[in-house]
Amino acid sequence: MPFMTSVLGLDVGSHTIKAVELRQFREVEAVQMRIQSRPTPETALADVLPQFFRSFELPTDRVITALPGDRMSVRRMQFPFRDRKRLQAAVPFEVEGETPFELADVIADWELLESERDRAELAVCIAPRTVVAERLAELEAAGCEPRVLEADGVALANLATTLGWDGARLIADIGHLRTRFCVVRDGKPLAAHTIGLGGQNITQAMADDLGTSFDEAERIKCEDGVFSDDFSSRSPRALEILDRIAREAARTLAGVDGVLGGPTTQRVGGFVLLGGSAKLHRLDEYLSERTGVAAARPSVPPDGEGAALLAGGDPALFGPALALALRGTSRATTNLNFRQEEFSYKTDLRSFLGKDLRPTAFLAGGTAALAVAWAGTSMVLDANRAEATQSEAVRLYSDALPDEPLPTNPTRALAERIDESRELADFLGVYGGNHSALDLLGELSSRIPKDLDVRFEEVNITGRVIRIKVSASTFEASERLTKVIAAAPPFQRAEVKGSIETDRGGGKTFTLAITLTGASEETS
Repeated sequence: MPFMTSVLGLDVGSHTIKAVELRQFREVEAVQMRIQSRPTPETALADVLPQFFRSFELPTDRVITALPGDRMSVRRMQFPFRDRKRLQAAVPFEVEGETPFELADVIADWELLESERDRAELAVCIAPRTVVAERLAELEAAGCEPRVLEADGVALANLATTLGWDGARLIADIGHLRTRFCVVRDGKPLAAHTIGLGGQNITQAMADDLGTSFDEAERIKCEDGVFSDDFSSRSPRALEILDRIAREAARTLAGVDGVLGGPTTQRVGGFVLLGGSAKLHRLDEYLSERTGVAAARPSVPPDGEGAALLAGGDPALFGPALALALRGTSRATTNLNFRQEEFSYKTDLRSFLGKDLRPTAFLAGGTAALAVAWAGTSMVLDANRAEATQSEAVRLYSDALPDEPLPTNPTRALAERIDESRELADFLGVYGGNHSALDLLGELSSRIPKDLDVRFEEVNITGRVIRIKVSASTFEASERLTKVIAAAPPFQRAEVKGSIETDRGGGKTFTLAITLTGASEETS
C-alpha cells in the first residue's frame, strides 16, 4: 500500500520566494502554490522563510530546493562504457582533469543522457563544497533542512512530461537578477547554464535611459513594455540587455547541435519562457525573431495531470517551484543531488510524527497496546491452566499412592511411576487374556502328561515368543509334546524349531518355539 507523501518545492529567488506543495498517494496532486516577497536580495532567509512557512502552514519535512545556477557548472562528458558502477568511479577523475579545482574541493553529480552498448553521455554538475555548505547553512538557519539540493536550471527538466513537451525544448527562466537556460529532450537536461542578467537589470537600464526612478521605470516596464512596434525601444540599454539574453539563448542551442544531430533551430520544438520577466510585453515575439525558435510562455494543458497541477497558479511564475516539487515524486526525470558525503541528509525520526502520519502513529500505538494486553491475558490464562493441571496431578497422585508423601512435582513423580510399572510389565510379560509369563509357564506344566518323559532345560521368553530347550527320551516324545501343547488355545502356534539332535545318552534334544496368541486372536 503506498504512503501519502507531501513534498514542497522551494524556489528561492532574489526578489520573491515561491513554493509549490504536492501530495502523492497513488497520483500526484497539487495542494497549494504560494509566493512571498523578499525585501532585498541581501535579506537573510532566516528573516523571511519562517514566517512564510507559518503563514501558509507549509510542510518542511520534505523540502526540495536548488543550488543557484551561477554557483555551479554543467558539462557534458562521454565515456566508452555505460556500466553505472564504472561511471560512478570514472566521473570524479574526469572532473578533476577538466576543472581547476582539486577533487576534494568539489561535489559532482551526474545525469545519464544517452547510452549505447559501448558508450555513455552524461550531464555532470559540479559545485564547490564551500558553496554547498554555505547554502545548506543559510537554509538550516531559516528552519529548513532540504532533503534534496538540486542543480538550478537542470531541475526545470522535470516539467517536460507534466506539461507534455515532446522532443527537445529550450527553457529560459528570466528572474530578477539571473536568467537560467536549460535544453531538455524527453525530460533529460542536455545543457544548462546561468547568466547574471534579469528583470532588475532591465528596469535599471530603463530608469537610466528615461531619467526616472527605479519604481517608475518598473511601472513603465510592466504596463507599456520595452519595445516599440518595430522592436526599437526608448531605452537602448534595456534593449541591449534583452539582446544579450537572446544571444545566450542562441549560444545555448548551438552548444547542443551535435547532440541533436543538426541545427537546433530545426530540431527544437519550442522556446519556453518562465519567470516574472517572461510576461514582458512582446518579449516572446522578440526572442522568436532573434533565435529562430518559436518562444511562448507555458500554458495550462487542457486536461490531464498537468492541468490539475497548474490549476492553482501561473505556470510561468510557479514553473521552477513546480519542477522542484516534482523532483520529489514518482514523476521526476532528474536525479541530481548535491547533498552527498558529509552533506548527506540525515533522517529525523521526529518527522514521522508529522500531521500526515499522526493517524498512522495513533493506530500503531493502539495496535501495540492491544498486543501487550493480549500477551498479558495469555500469560494469566496459561498460569491458571498450569495451576489447574498441578492441582489435578496432586489429586491423582494422592488417590494412586495414598500412603506416600506428596512430592514437590507430582506430575513428574506420576510419570516416573508409570514408567516403572511399564518396565515391570515388560519384565513379567502381560499377554492376551491377561496372562502373565508365570501364568503361561504354569499352564504349560499342567498340559504335559505325567507319562511323557520330557524335561525343560532352558526357558527364554521374548515378547510374545517362548523358546524352550527340551530333552526327551525318544523322537516320538518330541512329536507328542508338540501336539499336546498345541491343543491349548494360547499355544496353538507351538512348533519345533531347527533339527532334533541326539545326545550322548541316545536321548533327543530340540527347541520348542511357542508364538503366543493375543487376546483379539484368541477371541476370533
